Amino acid sequence: MTPSSTDVLTASRPSRRRVSLAQLALLVPFVALVIDAWAPLRDNSFLWHIRAGELQREAIEVLQADPFSFTMMGTPWLTQSWLAELAYSYGETLSGLGFVPPMLLAASLVTFVGIGLIAYQSSNSLPSTVVVLLLSTVLLISFVVPRPVLFSYAIFAVVILVWSSPRFRWALPFLFWIWASVHGSFAIGLAFVGLSLIAEREWRWLPTAAVSGLVTLMTAHGLGVVTMLVSFADARETLSLLSEWRRPELLSPVFLPFVFGIGILVFGSLRKRVEVRHLWVIAPFLLLGFSSLRAVPPAWLGLLPYVALSLGPIRFGSERRFAGPIGVVVGLSIVVLPFVLRGNGGLDQERFPVEAGAHLQDVNTFHDDRAGGYLIWLEGPERLVYLDDRAELYGQRMAEFVAVRRLETPWEPVFERDGIEQVLLRVDEELVDELTGAGWTVGFEDEQYVVLR
Repeated sequence: MTPSSTDVLTASRPSRRRVSLAQLALLVPFVALVIDAWAPLRDNSFLWHIRAGELQREAIEVLQADPFSFTMMGTPWLTQSWLAELAYSYGETLSGLGFVPPMLLAASLVTFVGIGLIAYQSSNSLPSTVVVLLLSTVLLISFVVPRPVLFSYAIFAVVILVWSSPRFRWALPFLFWIWASVHGSFAIGLAFVGLSLIAEREWRWLPTAAVSGLVTLMTAHGLGVVTMLVSFADARETLSLLSEWRRPELLSPVFLPFVFGIGILVFGSLRKRVEVRHLWVIAPFLLLGFSSLRAVPPAWLGLLPYVALSLGPIRFGSERRFAGPIGVVVGLSIVVLPFVLRGNGGLDQERFPVEAGAHLQDVNTFHDDRAGGYLIWLEGPERLVYLDDRAELYGQRMAEFVAVRRLETPWEPVFERDGIEQVLLRVDEELVDELTGAGWTVGFEDEQYVVLR
């Protein structure tokens, strides 16, 4: 007997109310993001951004010169992230550092929801979307830090989505104005739009792309955004002294998903899913990913549509499904679990010189960029620092600091020139033994840091 159409509909309804493993797997990134958001705060760059925002709130203007160091005080310098810094300052005013975990979670959720939508839009497959999300979680989780670059990931994901939906492309100039006010990586987003325009030969959108570029010159810094990009390009050698600007290791846990993504792209080209015209976008973003560790996240985001396109619709075989109520309970458990496992946030007491900082005298102090960011947040700008991680500002001074720290350059002339009367360093550094042998005395010491005078 042939079943009626009503019988067929009735029989199909229960499957619609079932929850698949793939749907539950979509929640895995959320677990990682919550735990990461409430991990101890380890980013020293973020700390000085808070004080920069406070100074700009008080002055009602963006910073034009260095206000934080006794080595570069007054030197022309533009902070590329003035809008994010204002938000940080307001957040700290309202809740101290308590605003950091919710902010991290909210911004990273925008990024990962965007990644999921990009992947599903390109692959039209839930299992493929899960694969892309899991790879993205492994690759991006170590980059989910509270510094302004966090917002650039979220904006980039939204830009990709907007570009893929022509009826929303009118929003691109607004997005790029915000991006240029938050982080200098807006140039990567403009490159993505321009290269996508060439690849898709949609010349009618050239005016929109041009306006998107022009509005980046209409932020609080005006043409200064170009100056900032040039200063970073000129400081490439100095930036390489920072670990995040070094070339990524191919088989490192962070970079391995990127390598896996390259394999998927090759697979997609063999299946004729990736076309030659797509290389306009794929090739530059592959090169970007190999340029430095810091460039891996935006490179991955730029490649996402093509990675998902290469995967296409895939199946996990006979996928198990849970009854609706069971699936809801399991899903809620996955959502709640990370809040049970999360930490308390706050500063990482071992990474920053919390105790040692309290024992510093108000004199010129020699220290590293990690301590610099912390001291600016703790007492800046009243306490001026030796340096922090603004490599584009310090330039050769940062290279000199590294050489002194490694005993490759005599410390005496540097200390005499800069009037150094105090040193704050990790206890296991060679320079500490050198200074104590030269008569410097210990003013404070714990398991991580030592203060010498």
